[in-house]
Amino acid sequence: MSVTRPVISRKMKLPGAAAFFALLMAVLLLCGRASAADADELYYPLKAGRRWEYKVTSDRSDTKTLVITNQAPKEVNERTVIPRKWEMGKTVFFQLMGKDEGGVYRFAEQGGEKAPPIPITPKEYELKYPVTEGTTWDLTAKVGDVKVPVNLTIESVTDTVTVPAGTFKNCVKVKTAGEEKGRASVTAYEWYAPQVGVVKSMVILKRKDQSGAMTSESRTYLLQSFKP
Repeated sequence: MSVTRPVISRKMKLPGAAAFFALLMAVLLLCGRASAADADELYYPLKAGRRWEYKVTSDRSDTKTLVITNQAPKEVNERTVIPRKWEMGKTVFFQLMGKDEGGVYRFAEQGGEKAPPIPITPKEYELKYPVTEGTTWDLTAKVGDVKVPVNLTIESVTDTVTVPAGTFKNCVKVKTAGEEKGRASVTAYEWYAPQVGVVKSMVILKRKDQSGAMTSESRTYLLQSFKP
């Protein structure tokens, strides 16, 4: 989520430029795609102060709460990045996010407030442009200590998803799948809601343990609340 508000219908008068903007957004959603200039804030909001809270369930551990908070942009290695703080229990780390004409990507990871950023090369896109059915890309996931090459594909841009935070329409569904020579595999689905980001994620991880037996874990992330 890599490793996320109800849909509200309101009647209001929007004169001039506001009405044009509302019409433009409606067209983007109906067409199921967005330009590079719009897609990051539409499906992967990076504005400082935004906060997501998820309920995380697993068939191998207790239920947990994950909180992700966007922080103010900063310069790292002459790049402007947006730190996203991840908190789950006592575990805290940061993903430093960047964006370009190709999409939204992880620029670096940071183990704590004072830890040095560890650059990620080559770029690993969390969401690739154009945001439309059939867009596909590759990256490397890590299952335990095994690096797994995976492929991501946008399968739909019209899904409706219901989670504790509400019902979200016109969600982008992304499938992730990959395997590393029988040692480990990843299968996952994520749903991105317009103007919110990830509202639901389902992940199945498999890997061989020290005895050579294949073990698996199934995790689900459900959005509980979102602060825009």
